[in-house]
Amino acid sequence: MCDVLDTFDCQVLVPGWRLHLASLSVTPNRDRGNVMDLATSGAFRALKSAGDMDDSGMPLWFREAWSLAGLDPAKYPPSSQQLAQRAREQGGIDRGCLAWEFLSVLVLKSGVPWVALDRRVLHTPLVYRLGEPGETLPTDRGDVSCAGLPVLADLETVRAAPWALGSPDDLVDADPVVFVCFLPQNIFRQVNPKNVLGRAVWLTWAYRFVFEKTCPGREKS
Repeated sequence: MCDVLDTFDCQVLVPGWRLHLASLSVTPNRDRGNVMDLATSGAFRALKSAGDMDDSGMPLWFREAWSLAGLDPAKYPPSSQQLAQRAREQGGIDRGCLAWEFLSVLVLKSGVPWVALDRRVLHTPLVYRLGEPGETLPTDRGDVSCAGLPVLADLETVRAAPWALGSPDDLVDADPVVFVCFLPQNIFRQVNPKNVLGRAVWLTWAYRFVFEKTCPGREKS
């Protein structure tokens, strides 16, 4: 496990984006069973009662922001939409992996892309940049080329992207966990990911903060 004071930098090189990230450690000696049951079922109910959506299930307000950020929602749907669709098809959230359960609460409560990363495998600092030829990310559609698309990378490889849904299998027993929210700058204040994260920590008792930071990017020219 990383030292509890572990911090790291994250640079945003893609204009028009802003990231919010936090490294969280599992709260020790807590019986989270009933609390997580309530949190995950509540998040799923919030999904079913969500507001106006397009035919694919993406909130209309976010679809516009996603398109303005330069991503085709039909070809590269946000990971939040993919997770929501998965939950609908299964009739609930995947259970059995604490980090994935907590990630699902974040995504379904906010309606925007978050990812969870095992801190133990990251070679920090992180950088949010455009993918290079030859770089790929695994998805449920197979390996997808990252070339020209926004990705989150460490010193070793591409780790995540706002358009790629990870897997709970990658997060089993992960501690600490880095949760990252990807947002176009024009809706960052509207979403308020710091508040979303704080409420999820308070609601679930699952994690405690190691550190938290907002990573601003450059304005679009």
